Parts: sequence; C-alpha cells; structure tokens
Amino acid sequence: MTIFLVLGLFAGLYMLWLLFSLAVYALPLYAGIGLAFWMHGAGFGYAPSILVGFAAGFATFFLGQVLFAFSGSPLTRLAIALLFAIPAAVAGYHAVHGVLGLAIDPGATLTILSGLGATLIAGTAWTRLTGFEVNGPVPQPMTPSLPAAE
Repeated sequence: MTIFLVLGLFAGLYMLWLLFSLAVYALPLYAGIGLAFWMHGAGFGYAPSILVGFAAGFATFFLGQVLFAFSGSPLTRLAIALLFAIPAAVAGYHAVHGVLGLAIDPGATLTILSGLGATLIAGTAWTRLTGFEVNGPVPQPMTPSLPAAE
C-alpha cells in the first residue's frame, strides 16, 4: 500500500512538471487542432487533416520563436509573448480546475485556485518563451593583474 502512495506522489509531481513544461505549446496545439478540425469538417479526409494540423502547429511555434527572436520592437515582442501566454493561461485554468474539482466543491475557492494556477502557468510559458530566468547576480569576469614593471 505504501508503494502505491509513493508512486502516486511521483506520478502527480511528474504530471505537474509536464503541465509547466508544455504550457508554452498551448497556442501551437490550439492552432493545429483547430485547423485539423476545420479541414475535416470541410470535407478533407483524416490523413490530410492530421498532417496539415501537425504542420500548422509546428509552423506556429517556429514562426513565433523566430518573430520573437528577430523583432526589435518591445511592443512586438510583448504582443508575441502575450499571444503565447494567454492560451497557456486558459489551458492552465482548465487543468487546475479539472484536477482540483475532484477534491474541492465548486465555488469561489475552486475558482480562485484555478485563477492562481492559470497565472502561474502563463508566467511559466512567458519565461520559457522569452528565455528570462532569475539566476541571481551575473558574475563579472576577473582580469588578471600584471606584475608591476621595475
């Protein structure tokens, strides 16, 4: 019985790590799935819809990374980062709401905790997209001192 509790703890922590790690991919996932469903509804078959959906997801992620890296304007970078962070927040809200909904009755507490989870997950997506990490002060390189000429 104890082994199942430990394995359940590790499984829960792994799923939490996956949620935070994959949050930045929410927009490409939404784009790919949306296009695949649209193509299937328009009369295309399963295979072309799935392939174009994968291509759209990869293109959305790649294009977002390239535009973010090469844009010089801070407003453009802000818009791109928000474009990736908002779907991550929506996905995070629903993930936290679904998991905590198993343990907490629906109400204000569940909504507040889900909103907090959405904020944390959107912040994680933001930091992963921008590459901003807090590591403390940046160490300065030491210059070797030359012996004094006599």
